Amino acid sequence: MTKEDHLLPGATRKLEDREARAYDFGRMTRRVPEAVATPRSVEEVARLVRCASRDGIRLAIRGGGHSQGGQSLTDRGVVLDTTCLDRVRPVSPELVRAQGGAQWGKVVDTLTGTRRLPPVLVDTGEVTVGGTLSAGGVGTTSHRYGTQVGQVEQLEVVTGAGERVRCSPTRNTGLFDAVRSGQGQFGIITEAWIRLRPAGERFRQYELHYRDFDRFGKDLERLVEADRFDHLRAELRHHENLIVLNAGIEYDEASDDGGFLDGLGHDEHVYTRDTASVGRAGMYPSWAFSWLHYHPWRDWLLPWETIRTLLAEPLLDPDATPRRPWGWIGLYPVGRDAIEAPLLMRPPGERAISYSILAVMGEFQYERAAEFVKELEEVDRRLVGLGGKSYLSGGVGYDPSQWAEHYGEMLQQGIRWKREFDPERVFHRAAMPFGADPSASRPTA
Repeated sequence: MTKEDHLLPGATRKLEDREARAYDFGRMTRRVPEAVATPRSVEEVARLVRCASRDGIRLAIRGGGHSQGGQSLTDRGVVLDTTCLDRVRPVSPELVRAQGGAQWGKVVDTLTGTRRLPPVLVDTGEVTVGGTLSAGGVGTTSHRYGTQVGQVEQLEVVTGAGERVRCSPTRNTGLFDAVRSGQGQFGIITEAWIRLRPAGERFRQYELHYRDFDRFGKDLERLVEADRFDHLRAELRHHENLIVLNAGIEYDEASDDGGFLDGLGHDEHVYTRDTASVGRAGMYPSWAFSWLHYHPWRDWLLPWETIRTLLAEPLLDPDATPRRPWGWIGLYPVGRDAIEAPLLMRPPGERAISYSILAVMGEFQYERAAEFVKELEEVDRRLVGLGGKSYLSGGVGYDPSQWAEHYGEMLQQGIRWKREFDPERVFHRAAMPFGADPSASRPTA
């Protein structure tokens, strides 16, 4: 019996299990863990963490593994896989309880027929509740409801000491603030009480094409100000000199298309999609992405007033950027409501823009993907110079000075929270600045 088997009950050192957790969705980094633990209860999670804390074993927390920068990987410890903690239970018309390993698609499916949905849903149904709450959570309704981390009533968390703690805005508030957008560095979110909103019976989405970028900018500002649509997402296609706006409504009875599209300056209304699958309507299907591909992706939150700068010229050379469907540049308006989470760094102001550059490289294109990572680092410097903040789903490769720039005065608070909630540094993510190894983690083949 090995040390890990003995100290972490139920952990396996089988090579196939370890290899299965050696990559995340980004596939830019490979780290084979020493062992894998898949707890089936919250008490088992707590017991595993207590053992790890006692014996100096580092844990990397993994849900769906959809990070793109190696956040859920380790080659110096044990991966704790939360996907067996996937219970979802509606509590009332205003609240649903979901364990941290539950996929957001399962949350939506559980609520079928209730006419209720979480205020914000991300674009992929396979990501987990604990995963996006540890990052932020942005979606097509963020212009109205902000982020997912601002839409939880309370959380159950297993701290680095192995304690099960409930926290909320009025109870154990320090832990509540630390784990939301805390990148899994302060505790494991084992259950969330998520607010619900009324949902329509049907979903209708309009695809509108713009070739005049200035006109699109004016329309987007007007649409957000008027709160005309329930869902908004835009795609910039610099190769085609085109912006695609997907604007959706939820409704109960037949609606007048003209009323929603009145006064807009689009060049073409390409099509209208209508479905009764309201919750999943804004989610991309799982078959749209392959885990065999490299995904050098980056996301930022930018000041609202930078939208014209983003539209004016491409930040990457269009000729060197993958074309659709292998490349995607997206915009999501983000409102100020319910965005408050101290470690979700964002620019000041009532609104922000979520800006994403996503590329897909074939399974034999690692070198090109690594080059693209470097290009994205240059883009990052330009966007930070505009007042932007990285959204930490992809790998950022920050050094200590860049982390200090990113977190500002919250860096010292994060260090204090790390000492309080994870004093033995059980929760390990390479390159994070709160107390783990501060050396930068660069992509490796």
